[in-house]
Amino acid sequence: MIKLNVGLQMSFEEVGAIIVKGVGKSYEIYDKPSDRLKQLFWGKGDRQYFREFSALKDVSFEIPRGTSLGVIGKNGAGKSTLLQIITGTLEPTSGTVKISGKVAAILELGAGFNLEFSGRENIELYCNLLQIPPAIIRERFDQIVDFSEIADFIDQPLKTYSSGMVARLAFSVIAHVDADILIIDEALAVGDAAFSQKCMRFLHQFKKNGSIFFVSHDTSAVKTFCDSALWLDKGEVRAFGDSGKVCDAYLADIYPNTKVSSESEVEEKRISKPHPMVLAKNEELQEKFSEEFVYQGYQQIEAFRFDPDASDFGTKNAEIVSVTLTDVKGNKLAICEGQQAVKVTVGSVSHVSIESPIVGFFVKDRLGQPLFGGNTYLTYESKPMPVAVGQSFEAVFTFRLPTLQVGNYSITAAISSGTLKAHTQFHWMHDAALFKVSASTLDGVLVGIPIQNIEMKVYDEVFD
Repeated sequence: MIKLNVGLQMSFEEVGAIIVKGVGKSYEIYDKPSDRLKQLFWGKGDRQYFREFSALKDVSFEIPRGTSLGVIGKNGAGKSTLLQIITGTLEPTSGTVKISGKVAAILELGAGFNLEFSGRENIELYCNLLQIPPAIIRERFDQIVDFSEIADFIDQPLKTYSSGMVARLAFSVIAHVDADILIIDEALAVGDAAFSQKCMRFLHQFKKNGSIFFVSHDTSAVKTFCDSALWLDKGEVRAFGDSGKVCDAYLADIYPNTKVSSESEVEEKRISKPHPMVLAKNEELQEKFSEEFVYQGYQQIEAFRFDPDASDFGTKNAEIVSVTLTDVKGNKLAICEGQQAVKVTVGSVSHVSIESPIVGFFVKDRLGQPLFGGNTYLTYESKPMPVAVGQSFEAVFTFRLPTLQVGNYSITAAISSGTLKAHTQFHWMHDAALFKVSASTLDGVLVGIPIQNIEMKVYDEVFD
């Protein structure tokens, strides 16, 4: 086991949310059905008619209250077995599990649900399993349905739902049962970008007081979202500690065995060599920018849309009515050059007189991490631009769009008045606009940086 402790050894008996000590799980594997009968009648002592398979071996770890733990490992490492033991659906062969607080879990899509029941009936079923009083279920039912955004289908059988709708319903329930500990596996990855962002906002808020047990193959998600990580390998703990260090050790271990599929290689070549007309267009778009810029690869952007019904807050004295991402001429982006000049335009309308509005935006990845953004404050601090009642106004941010990894992204926009430290929030729109990078030449990092020059040199002599 790799020792990667980061100060986690404290008085867990007093503050621990989950304490797992020496847990093991073994199964008896029989080569043929008759061996089961032989074992029943004649198997004793050293004489046995089965092979023993250990899914988990002496697993121990502790999660303090108010922290999150990520569990990583290859398929067959024992992650699902550990989840089932912690949630009580599977008994360990050895060891103990102590849990302090109410646990809510999404182990897999549909787990705990009845496919023949309607969404309404499944909400009541799951809440009953968690021993939620009927009065509380009735009180929170509308909140659960509103969060799931599937009100039109709530009385339809679950078997008619898509996987994304099931994920919405499952997450919506666990978000409203006052759980102390959330256990979530890859089921969270199912669903559209807008709902994923809503889930991540909830989880970030939940982390302030609750504990999260998060299982994923996505090491970037674990490094970002989790305080610590547990690496399982063939049922054993390979490492436990700081999430960044554990994930780096895991990647270093599996990297030599990874291969790029032929399909990926074809996609890489297709994106890396755009049509000459695209090249010409991009060169034209760069006229206002430095000629020292060098090629940074390409990314394919699709499915951009503004969501007027996005989650929001504020006084609404001024409201955001549009958010767009275009090239510098206002055209829709499709295939664009890495570090290409683009514009984010935030359109708004004012219902009061504003001496100097502050308009800002930032782009988030699928985990809700803010990547980059900007606002108008410093530009107009010394020369305010007043807006009268009923006037429309827009803020246009022109910049080079970083090369992004394949994935879903969102743009959050806001309008306020005052200063950066003390201001009145008129309108804040979470995930006001969504877009998807469906293909990219970027690999290994989240955001590509503008590199002004790339040069290689070869020398005859050997460096000291």
